[in-house]
Amino acid sequence: MRSYGQYCPVALGAEVFAERWTPIILRNLHLGCERFAEILEGAPGLPRSVLAARLRTLCQAGVVRQTASGRRTRYVLTDCGLELAEVCTALGAWGARWLEARPEDQDPYLALWTVSRMVDPGSLPRDRVVVRFDLTGVRGPHRYWLVAGRTGNEVCVEPPGYPEDGVVTSDPAALIGWYAGRLPLGAAQRTGRMTVTGPRWLERELARWGRLSPYAGIETG
Repeated sequence: MRSYGQYCPVALGAEVFAERWTPIILRNLHLGCERFAEILEGAPGLPRSVLAARLRTLCQAGVVRQTASGRRTRYVLTDCGLELAEVCTALGAWGARWLEARPEDQDPYLALWTVSRMVDPGSLPRDRVVVRFDLTGVRGPHRYWLVAGRTGNEVCVEPPGYPEDGVVTSDPAALIGWYAGRLPLGAAQRTGRMTVTGPRWLERELARWGRLSPYAGIETG
């Protein structure tokens, strides 16, 4: 991004924050992504070359710290970066209040990926929880597995090889509403937009996961 040529805090901050993909990269780092591939996984459509360039810029600005151990490279937010991530959260709160996601932007995989990053493995009722999500009325991939475990969480597009604890059937809009904290699981079940086949403890977990978003409960404008 070219400089605005202004000694104004808004202009200076925008030169770091307002480049395309930078807020998404900051969001993913704030969600705990540390590896290049992890950041990329949560940003469908982001070219690898652009991610490399943005990370380089953020490191130069003191927002991100890059460390290496052998062949493994980690990226973590500095204190400066953590404060800038609060700008991302505020922007998300504004978007949740005033904007609606377009149907073509309702990506079930990204919604489940975000949920997987928000679930604390230490909060799980057992060592591993595996939930299959079947999406109705979609073109392309319509089945995903969210695997949450003590050693980390992931979303799979192929059977992960673990026993399933339950199955959620949902239309994409209901899934997005649940993950965003706008549509409680119970309400979605009563309207038939989401069904859960599984034990009661799993229903309680899914209801809890649907309240993890920092934007849950924000009233729309």
